[in-house]
Amino acid sequence: MKVGLWLDAVAGRAPAEAARLIGDALAATNRVAMSAGKRLELAEKYWETASALWAQLEKQFVRASHPLTGDALEAAKAALTLASELAVSYKHLLASEADKRISLGGQRLLVALVHRCLQCTQRVLVSSYLSYAPVPPRTWHDAHLVYAFARERHIHLIPIAPDQPEATPDRLTIQMLLLALANPYGFLPGQLPIVLRYVQEYAHWAKLTDIAPVHRMAKAVAIVPVGHDFPPFSANKGGSIEGSKLFLLTFDLAFQIQEQLRALEAGGEVPTGVGRDPAARGQYLALLKRLLRQWAIPPARQFNRLPSRARVVTCSGLAGVWQYSRGVHGGVKRPPTGLPPMANCQVINHTPAGYALRQIDSVPAVLRIGDLVALRIEGRSSLQVAMVRWFRNTLKGSGLEFGCELLSDNPEAAAGAAEDAEPNMFQPVVVLPEDATGGADASPAQIIVPAGAFVLEQAITLRRANETGFAVLTKLVEQGPGFELYEFVAVG
Repeated sequence: MKVGLWLDAVAGRAPAEAARLIGDALAATNRVAMSAGKRLELAEKYWETASALWAQLEKQFVRASHPLTGDALEAAKAALTLASELAVSYKHLLASEADKRISLGGQRLLVALVHRCLQCTQRVLVSSYLSYAPVPPRTWHDAHLVYAFARERHIHLIPIAPDQPEATPDRLTIQMLLLALANPYGFLPGQLPIVLRYVQEYAHWAKLTDIAPVHRMAKAVAIVPVGHDFPPFSANKGGSIEGSKLFLLTFDLAFQIQEQLRALEAGGEVPTGVGRDPAARGQYLALLKRLLRQWAIPPARQFNRLPSRARVVTCSGLAGVWQYSRGVHGGVKRPPTGLPPMANCQVINHTPAGYALRQIDSVPAVLRIGDLVALRIEGRSSLQVAMVRWFRNTLKGSGLEFGCELLSDNPEAAAGAAEDAEPNMFQPVVVLPEDATGGADASPAQIIVPAGAFVLEQAITLRRANETGFAVLTKLVEQGPGFELYEFVAVG
């Protein structure tokens, strides 16, 4: 009774403060001995209060700039701590119940505890992914063991309640595995809730089994490493792992996504909750294609990541990339003035295709998924252009770790305008020359332009150095904050 009154009083405070206080109380409770019945009663009270708090906390950080700072950072840390401590509470209860030779609660209590453990784990994952924060240690290790325990006791297919036939440990685990396989640190803001709704509706098309597929390197197969503290990984990524394994099969799910893509590309309606405007529709189509790639046909790794400690300077945005790509270009209407400052980063690892970087400035630069980045490696004079594909907050106020996919090693500042535009209507554009090596895998010529400046198949006037020519935009390759990337063909 006293705990309930205290929780009601604390819940009236600011969300981050309330979550921090409740998380501290939970941590203390988790570290003292008490009867299982009392611990379960307390855990359920904390769960009810936490369920209302998480939505309030997320509002404070889900749309914040990154790296997180101030109130947004505190809200993210509080949400993650609260979920983690609740998970510990229910794992204590499950371990105690599993050790009993005769359980007064019977199978129903075991199912309920397994379900709560997995719900808490899902909450930890969602809070981590929404805040672009690392998943806490042992989260995946314990999640794999909880599900393996449910399979061993033959309760993994039992629903939590008769009126919720889909709410089984098996279904909830599949949802978490699919979420992790979708590369959640690369989601745009607002996309994670869409993916959560999607996996809740379509997770039944995936299957978890302990029977190895005939071809273990097959596509649409993921390996669940029981006994290890890391998420599932696609079988065609290669590598070996010791210990028992489970296999997530997504063949049928891939077929469903393909059918949905066909319907949408033929003009079908987007799901409820997705905007009806062309931009939102295009983003949803791109998201579905990404889910299909991640869950069914992920590309095998082409290169090994090589560790490094090289220093890098970077700046983001089309204007900065244009200015650092061989200086100012004449004839541009309202050219950006003043070179933007370069931020300091350190290479974590790299491949020929890109870099994993860590911000090291005392005041880290703000970044977004999809940002265009100019970067220069210490000791080199050449500039490279890349695109931010993922990032992670450290939750320590010390900046981001982020991954960049290289677009070009020799960007060229240029100017572009509509074919019949006035001489003073040119805008800054950056040309990424075609791969000089040739061959089937050579990169075609591409051009980065301001968002909305041109359209597909449009002919534009292009000024490069001292030459003026024409180009036709043949394919929209990427869209990001403030820019679009097209393939083009020079004509005339």
